[in-house]
Amino acid sequence: MFKSVLLLGHFRGIRIEVHASWLIIFALLMITMTAGLQREYPDWTMMEALVTSLFTALTFFASIVAHELGHSLVAIKRGVPVSAITLFIFGGIAQLNKDSENATDEFWIAVAGPIVSFVLALVFSVLSGVASQWYEPVAVGFGWLAMINMMVALFNLIPGFPLDGGRVFRAVVWKVTGDAGKGVRAAVAGGRLVAYGLFGVGLWNILVVGNFLGGIWIMLIAWFLLNMAEGHGQNFNLQNRLAGIRARDLADPHVPAVESHTSVSEWVQNQVLPAGQRAFMVASGHRMLGLVSLSDARKIHRDQWPETRVEEIMTPLETLIHIDPDTGAAELLQLMTEHNLNQIPVMENGRVTGWIDRERVLRTISLHMELKA
Repeated sequence: MFKSVLLLGHFRGIRIEVHASWLIIFALLMITMTAGLQREYPDWTMMEALVTSLFTALTFFASIVAHELGHSLVAIKRGVPVSAITLFIFGGIAQLNKDSENATDEFWIAVAGPIVSFVLALVFSVLSGVASQWYEPVAVGFGWLAMINMMVALFNLIPGFPLDGGRVFRAVVWKVTGDAGKGVRAAVAGGRLVAYGLFGVGLWNILVVGNFLGGIWIMLIAWFLLNMAEGHGQNFNLQNRLAGIRARDLADPHVPAVESHTSVSEWVQNQVLPAGQRAFMVASGHRMLGLVSLSDARKIHRDQWPETRVEEIMTPLETLIHIDPDTGAAELLQLMTEHNLNQIPVMENGRVTGWIDRERVLRTISLHMELKA
């Protein structure tokens, strides 16, 4: 989903990542918090204010990860795979690999995050009270963390996509009506109202309060929420329209192949360029060995192409990402996007039976959607 990320580690198979844009909000938070603490507590040293800001900011972002882990662990328990949690400029997001299959699962996955934030707010509030008898900067840091986690929990419960409250709202409407589509449309409408409301608040800050930077920031959040809400609605419509389309409907039975002993230079000159095809299956007679693409060729120096056989740079069949003929079009698109694939073979009973490239799948899906419109 995100590019330019730094991998922090894994938790129960979930990647924990930081997007480059997170550095912006981290720097802003550090600057504004340090300046605010120096104004409010003039007897503190610069180092006390700086260390308190650093501790508080890092703990706050750890709280965001905990919030997203709440969603993720409940999702996994209910059969929804989660690939990553990413911190970015507007907070954090758990990348669920598919939607919930029923309203009950959707409700508990959605509400798990705010529950974690409420619990953290309570814990930090207690710690602030304990620390107040010991060291003021620690108490102030915990007090701020209690307040901000409570705000995160309450804000996220607003009933509009992409907020957690939007997913809760969707689950409730879905449960009551028995129609997932009505739930999505209600939550998207709620998301639009939230975004338009924030646009208004942003304008009010700029024109009335005179807080230009604050107003711009609120309007950026509104823009992000509106785009995410619309994206949820469009994605749901796409999933519906793709229902029933399988890999077998999209696959080209004529699989492009190159003999394993062919040199990279010969392959490029005689097959890649004339056919306009960037990837081929590598074969030895009638047996498929793997896949080779221009990306593989670029990994070695061009001077080595005449002496290098395609089988030496291919991805072996046993490690190759592939699909079976009954894989749904939505799952296929997700797989190609997630792994940044331009082509993918279709395999059945250990044999390559078809070939799908990104251009073909998008073109074919477009035609199917046009016919269903």
